[in-house]
Amino acid sequence: MRRIVSTSLAKARQAWRSVLAKTKWIRIATKYEVHRRALSNRASRRRFRRSEPSLDDLQRRLVADLRQDGIAITSFSELIGDSELWDALTTDIEAFAEGAAADVSAELDRPTGKRDYYISRWAARHRGRDLERQVSIDDPWLMLGLSNRMLDVVNAYRGLWTKLLSVDNVYTVPFPGSEQRVGAQNWHRDPEDLHVVKVFLYFSDVDDGAGPFQYVQGSVKGGRYGDAWPWRVTGGGYPPAGELEKVVAPSDRVSAKGRAGTIIFCDTSGWHRGGFAKSKPRTLSIHTYVSPASVAAKRTKPLIAIDGSGANGRLGDVARFAVPDGSRRAA
Repeated sequence: MRRIVSTSLAKARQAWRSVLAKTKWIRIATKYEVHRRALSNRASRRRFRRSEPSLDDLQRRLVADLRQDGIAITSFSELIGDSELWDALTTDIEAFAEGAAADVSAELDRPTGKRDYYISRWAARHRGRDLERQVSIDDPWLMLGLSNRMLDVVNAYRGLWTKLLSVDNVYTVPFPGSEQRVGAQNWHRDPEDLHVVKVFLYFSDVDDGAGPFQYVQGSVKGGRYGDAWPWRVTGGGYPPAGELEKVVAPSDRVSAKGRAGTIIFCDTSGWHRGGFAKSKPRTLSIHTYVSPASVAAKRTKPLIAIDGSGANGRLGDVARFAVPDGSRRAA
């Protein structure tokens, strides 16, 4: 009798937790749509229209490519062209990559999950723990993410002022014996925001053996593949293995190989995958930008903030909007 009662209570608790989870996501989805359509994003679009950035030919090409395909590729030297900043970034990430490589377990012959092949420097340690990384205004990763050259492309594509959600460095571990993709090595859509923009910067040469970033052109909402397992604010999971390839033409599946210094702008609410490295490691940085609606609806939480008020007088309005300082939250 006691066993029956205990089993019934366990089932009731599980059902109640399921109801609470669904209710939570309904609230988030409703709040997100209100902020996306009427509140936060509308106000952010007004700010953008009042001071639209003046783009050069390269930036206009990148925005056009994003609007057409969801992905645009250039290089650090073309877009940023700051050798001192490049040296600072390279020195910093190389030290991280060396430490990551030294910590890789020699006992694994294939990954069992994302943590085995995807070593995150910052974001994975903070996500879901209500923590943010306080950085100096002189931090080179912040300087890159808030540079007009990069931020203006992202904002022009979105048509609003965006938030810099996070900055991360990633070391991808190669597994020569791995034959089956796991986790984000499979096709997926990122759930943070509709038209979330991620900027990937390679710090190692990336060929087929290093697990290049791959993308389905035209897979964002409104694109030719936008309705194939469409993006949802609650997250859409992964399509059944092999099914996406039946829908998408091979010419629309881009493999972003490139030398160190390659920059990839990408709307990752579209289908993408990467990190299936087999013969060499891959080192890259990731800057993630979302609309204010994503933050206002608590769909995401910024994982990076400026330490103190050092941004006063040193950052323009657009950059200050993009990232809060540690003592207050940007609206």
